[in-house]
Amino acid sequence: MGGLTNFALGILAAILAGLYQSNVHFVLYTGVRLFLGVGHTLEPLSAFPAYKCRRIEDERLQACEDMWLSEATRQLFLACSSPKGRHQWSPNGAIFNASGRSLTDHVAVLDIDEPEGAGFTTRVLETPGYPGTHGDGTLNLVGMSGHDDDDDGEVRLWLIDAKPSVDPATGRVLEDQAAAGGNQTVEVFRTTGGRKAKGLAHLDSFSHPLIMTPNRVAAVGDDTNAFWITNDLGHSESRWKRNISPIFSQGSVAHCSSSDPQTCTAAIPSGLSWPNGLVQNHHDGRLYVPSSMLGTIDVYAPAKNGSLHVKVDTVDVGYSLDNLMVDKDGDVWAAVFPVAKDLGAAFDDPYGSHGIAAAAMRIRKVPNGGGYEVDKVLEDGFGEVLPMTTSVVHDATTGRLFFSSEFPFLFHLKVPCSQ
Repeated sequence: MGGLTNFALGILAAILAGLYQSNVHFVLYTGVRLFLGVGHTLEPLSAFPAYKCRRIEDERLQACEDMWLSEATRQLFLACSSPKGRHQWSPNGAIFNASGRSLTDHVAVLDIDEPEGAGFTTRVLETPGYPGTHGDGTLNLVGMSGHDDDDDGEVRLWLIDAKPSVDPATGRVLEDQAAAGGNQTVEVFRTTGGRKAKGLAHLDSFSHPLIMTPNRVAAVGDDTNAFWITNDLGHSESRWKRNISPIFSQGSVAHCSSSDPQTCTAAIPSGLSWPNGLVQNHHDGRLYVPSSMLGTIDVYAPAKNGSLHVKVDTVDVGYSLDNLMVDKDGDVWAAVFPVAKDLGAAFDDPYGSHGIAAAAMRIRKVPNGGGYEVDKVLEDGFGEVLPMTTSVVHDATTGRLFFSSEFPFLFHLKVPCSQ
């Protein structure tokens, strides 16, 4: 018995030593600190007197996890859903109640230079001809990206559609979605209606084994509809494997293009700890990939074929990160979670969770090789006005900040903060 115990202890010691030799101990230590908000001093909105914030109450702007600003047309596009639907159907989170998913997901658009009441002129874009889930025309939206094709209002949008899997013979939604893993695709649309978008015309659809647990898409903007995409939890089938995936750095980045034949390649096959809302900065040509687990942003110099072999920098932000955005001046803006553990409460009770901290960080490149400046521009440390923010857009033309959230409180979802 003693020999068996010693053998078991030896195996355990070997496993622990292996974990220590790997990066797991560092990832776990850093992730726990960010999860608990260790070292973060929460500041109220009153600590940032340069900004005045207000909530916009609109039923069309619920659970808008991601958004993108068209600088050419001055339209803010949002990928919106239903809080209850997200709670029932989230393939990335291994939540597979397809019957409870939202059937009303949509892209909303705000004309941000046209105030209307407490908000802005707002429309919901129709998607005529889009098949959705076996012809039902529905969307199940996650991340999004866009590109201004010209100054006449031509805008392309890339949307992650987390559809359920169906029986190809009958078209019925499969009962065991956990086994099927859902049917996550990237759909490319072009707006119709010029500078006042009225609808979305479907251009392209990407379905590939490398689109596994897609979190966010970053458009290249070329004529092949190319993009990069983060798989935040890698290729993890079961819920428990997805829960530990960030610890073992199983996240990845893929590059996809509709060149003949349509294909995706593994730009970064693995090694990323919960890669979240990546973005391409067309000012410096770099791809910025945030890690929610480590609170860092890896900066890559992409090759023309979509490979990301050259990592040129890592920026330590010090907060758990969600989506990144780039403003027209080339500054990168990050929605961060000052206390990441509160995500669970917001997800479980989107209408009843209050007082959750949210903040916006700016990452600015210092000239002449001086690295990066990281500044906390605004924080609502006690959840007085802002939702628990998953995306923040900086409108450099006016200085306003727009906040959106996958976790809404009532209909207070789109928050402009003006200087």
